[in-house]
Amino acid sequence: MRYLTTFAEKVGRERSDAESAKAIKSSGIASRAPRQRCATAAKRLTKARARKIITTLVGRT
Repeated sequence: MRYLTTFAEKVGRERSDAESAKAIKSSGIASRAPRQRCATAAKRLTKARARKIITTLVGRT
């Protein structure tokens, strides 16, 4: 999860939030709240969802 938070900071908050919302749309996981840190939101993710977010941020589909 540490890699995800570091990578999300590098690509930007807006892009990270958009890709995260797409990846967790069909799951029961809540999106990041407006004032919530990325690291706190990443703790709620499963490993599979975190991997999906990372691959979309990298640009691989």
